[in-house]
Amino acid sequence: MSKTNYSQTYSSLIKDLPAKTKEVFSRRFGIGQKERETLESIGSSINLTRERVRQIEATGFSHIKNQKKETLDKLFKEFLTYFKNSGNFKREDLVLADLGGDNFQPYILFLLSLGEQFSRVCEKRDFYSFWTILPDGEQTIKKNLSSFVAGLKKDNNLLAKKDFLTNFSSKYNLNTNALLSYLEVSKNIKENNEEKIGLVEWPEINPRGVRDRAFLVFKKEEKPLHFTKVAGLIDKFNYNLPNKKTLPQTVHNELIKDQRFVLVGRGTYALKSWGYNPGTVKDVLINIMKENSGPVAKDKLIERVLSQRLVAKNTVLMNLNDKKYFLKDEQGKYILRKTQTA
Repeated sequence: MSKTNYSQTYSSLIKDLPAKTKEVFSRRFGIGQKERETLESIGSSINLTRERVRQIEATGFSHIKNQKKETLDKLFKEFLTYFKNSGNFKREDLVLADLGGDNFQPYILFLLSLGEQFSRVCEKRDFYSFWTILPDGEQTIKKNLSSFVAGLKKDNNLLAKKDFLTNFSSKYNLNTNALLSYLEVSKNIKENNEEKIGLVEWPEINPRGVRDRAFLVFKKEEKPLHFTKVAGLIDKFNYNLPNKKTLPQTVHNELIKDQRFVLVGRGTYALKSWGYNPGTVKDVLINIMKENSGPVAKDKLIERVLSQRLVAKNTVLMNLNDKKYFLKDEQGKYILRKTQTA
């Protein structure tokens, strides 16, 4: 941040301007007051049309540019260096904070508005407002952001931040600072607290509710977990809202209702995407036998079930003894009753 006292600079720039022009500037840019005002609100309070207020502003700008060129050139040189180091654009609130700190942000906004080499792009559906020194900044940045989103959607995977920077830098011929500026302005691409990059619609980036937070826990731990453990890890990993404790029973209730999770033991869940199928032990046995064209050995059935469910061996045997569903042949192998194969 520059050591320039922008308040003094501003006073020097507007010193020779009419009182009405000074008032328009201070209200338009929030100088000496908390909020910025629109041209319309300024005009209505001093009985002028919106267009007349704009003319006053434009005339004031023109006067400063003509009379204070040397001062402005020095300031704008510093600003240009800042933008070049940021990849030629930067989100507006960050520009103001970086250049103006806590005390001079309204003055920075005023000065940027004076410089013809600086363009402000208003907030749109896919990006936040930003300032740029690129002649076709809005179209260039909009096009690249759309391409970034399409690429992430196609891969459908989170990227470590360093991998994102490496891959996209090479593909789009952009330096690291430019890519960081893209991340800052984008409404669709975000970084999570584990420095992973992805789309805001993904639960790993923007978890919505207990189900998504539980999903993140399973993805991180990569193993079946009891719902009480899941509740504790949601809080431990800061996936929950600040100062809000996750209730185990809430987690249990949400996991039951979400098809991404499979109950694999007493209160213990796993992700379906890991290859776990929903249903009881009996359901698992039935599915295994349906997958096989002939009788299945008892040991193989037990092994397959225990890979799907955290239950005792005796639980599997007890289910196999249900003659309503399963029959044992002369070799001691098991088959489904015909009524179950239909």
